Amino acid sequence: MNTPELPLAAVRPYFSVVVLEGEDFAALTDFLLTSGRGDIVARHETADLLAFVRRREDPPTWAGTDAGFVDVTHQLTIVLRRGGFIVVCTDKPSQERLQTWLDRQSSLRRYPSEVLESALIRGEVKNLWLRGIHRRSSVKADGKVLSGSSVEQTLSPHEDGSYVAGSARAALPLRPDLLLLKGNAGTTPRNALVWLSTRADFDTFTAMAAELLDLLEDARARGAERPDFLAMLASPADIAEVRDAFEVIVEDPDTLPPGSLSDELRDLALSVRDDPPSVTSLPDSAGFVLNGTVEVTPEFVGDKVRLDGDSPILETDLLTVYYQSGHSYSRGRFWQARAPEYPFRNWRFEDFHGWDIRREKPRANSPQQIHDAIGSDNSLFDWVAQHYAHGWLVCDDGPGEVADFLHIDAARTLSLIHVKAAKSHSRDRDVSAAAYEVVVSQAVKNLIYVSRGHLRPQLSRPPVRRPASWIDGRRVRGRREFLRQLDARIATDDLRVVILQPHVSQRTYDALRGAAGRGSPELMRLYLLESMLNSARQSATGQGADLEVIASKE
Repeated sequence: MNTPELPLAAVRPYFSVVVLEGEDFAALTDFLLTSGRGDIVARHETADLLAFVRRREDPPTWAGTDAGFVDVTHQLTIVLRRGGFIVVCTDKPSQERLQTWLDRQSSLRRYPSEVLESALIRGEVKNLWLRGIHRRSSVKADGKVLSGSSVEQTLSPHEDGSYVAGSARAALPLRPDLLLLKGNAGTTPRNALVWLSTRADFDTFTAMAAELLDLLEDARARGAERPDFLAMLASPADIAEVRDAFEVIVEDPDTLPPGSLSDELRDLALSVRDDPPSVTSLPDSAGFVLNGTVEVTPEFVGDKVRLDGDSPILETDLLTVYYQSGHSYSRGRFWQARAPEYPFRNWRFEDFHGWDIRREKPRANSPQQIHDAIGSDNSLFDWVAQHYAHGWLVCDDGPGEVADFLHIDAARTLSLIHVKAAKSHSRDRDVSAAAYEVVVSQAVKNLIYVSRGHLRPQLSRPPVRRPASWIDGRRVRGRREFLRQLDARIATDDLRVVILQPHVSQRTYDALRGAAGRGSPELMRLYLLESMLNSARQSATGQGADLEVIASKE
């Protein structure tokens, strides 16, 4: 049966297109015609154009299989060729299938993402969608959506250096040759997607596509420089620089569009997310082994990187891989997060000679015994009790703790002290951001308690019957005097968050910050650590507090 002719004069699509390069027009149109569900009920085709409508019948999302209701939709697809370029306008599900198909063949390529960035994100940015490539943390968002008149001015290399720009919507350039492309345009560069909130008749649509291609080619001819503000975000990385995978995280499958995963893959993703696989790096490469059995090799497919290995979870686009070289793999790309080189200004190096910096708490078998034993051992808890032997000190270690210790001095400065053991006592121990990650996250998360309205009720319910408490170094019963001093504080009194983690030594720190440290891998780890601490300090100052880190002289 012949398919009826699609009347192009009656078509008014939104301008939302995927821009491709390549000559295999036939392979693309064949895929689009055969990959979707439903019947093609209208079609128009010439040498450089294919437009068709697919009719689909589906039960409503709210209806069960036997409800008897049917939703009928008509989905329009337009494929337009101009020289060596092709634009595709189609519905969201078909667009997602197209992106997957492009990942697995080489006859067509997405238009280069750096050119899309250069051409379309030059003006004032109205919306910016950021995706994090940092290790998942309870105190740092996995992603951000920014809106405003010029949101690129709100970015900070401190806060945003571990994010990549997923999509952006910005003001188009004012040029006499752009008669139809006006206002604000959105783009998702990694998918070569461009959209305007504009409906157009078919002739206007084709003219807009021609203007877009001219704009992109002009940007490519001029060198396609990235907009300056994107330099504050993470940047694409060369696979040759990537090595030493150390962690894999599986995202929640709900981060993908509905229908992207089969029920089986969704269940697998949920189970792997809750029980992440172990990862072992392969020497001097970006490859790695999952759970000791599945060897994974990153390989280029078109303009993206695919993780090739015998595991269905690799097909889900949900894996983020972290490398000791400072790179991350996410959504088909390798990224280099820009680690700001700004020093953390609030280090306090102390002498821990005679103390066991690898042991956080006294040896004990229960929370109450830990409280009772403080002061009779050589753990870091005991160090706190001795070195804060002035003013009022309480230990809050236990379930639901505010901090390991809280201290108020004669000037009414309140300190929340969080303690974490060093990973080694060797004089030559390396810098380790991981050694600080958990305690820093805990300290920032517990900033909620700095409000006196939250803090006093929490401290009035100690985690054990006999909480350890001191006044001027003398052990006392209960917290009554501490709470009295807490009540006497006023809003302008100083508040301090203190992290005691002696893994970093002043000896190593000074060496890395000096001339001898330039270019060393250890210096890069220090940059990452100090970036984390500066970010945590920024969170603390937002609550009217400051952050101090106690480390070791040796």
